[in-house]
Amino acid sequence: MATKHMKQFFTYIPERVQSLFEGLPEGQMWILFPRIEEYLRFIIKPGNRGVIHGDVHIEDIVEIGEGTTIEHGAVIKGPTIIGKNCEIRSGAYIRGSVITGDNCVIGHTTELIRSILFDGVRLDHFNYVGDSVLGNNVHFGAGAKVANLRFDEAKIVIDGKDTELKKFGVILGDRCQLGVNTAVGPGIIFEKDVWFLSSYRVTSGVYGREEIKNLVQPYTNL
Repeated sequence: MATKHMKQFFTYIPERVQSLFEGLPEGQMWILFPRIEEYLRFIIKPGNRGVIHGDVHIEDIVEIGEGTTIEHGAVIKGPTIIGKNCEIRSGAYIRGSVITGDNCVIGHTTELIRSILFDGVRLDHFNYVGDSVLGNNVHFGAGAKVANLRFDEAKIVIDGKDTELKKFGVILGDRCQLGVNTAVGPGIIFEKDVWFLSSYRVTSGVYGREEIKNLVQPYTNL
């Protein structure tokens, strides 16, 4: 279940990460980012319960769920938890402090670090995600990437609130989609069902579907 103030983002929060989200102040989900590694090391159950094809590099403590397949050439660094029935494709690079839900796809040349993926997330081709939360059934088009650091390396401010973080990518609600070769972040928060293209740039802040729709209408028929 998602707490009341998170309903605008998530229909449900996967059981594995529910306690990480509990008690977060309203509108400040980013507080969880510095806690991910410690939380992982507390809950992780190291071991491979999936299937590995060919030569895969696994380093530090890693949990791989039942039904998950990992293809030749993938690199997984811990602490990392990969859920059930996931696909980790050839060339995927998981750099640690990552938790995925069930039925996720981490595709060719996709890189992840310090991030939480809910169930059904698809990052099929040439994607980068760092310091982020991706809700249920989020989908990235080929080449879509998250920026998690400002050029000036200043701390990221969301709607007047200083996050105290230099690295903060995105928080995307359920069923959000990024178009092919779209770059988004740092400090972008989308509510449920936002579809976003690279035709329009947005600054750090919180955005709903209708707001984004109005911004990008000159460029798209979404």
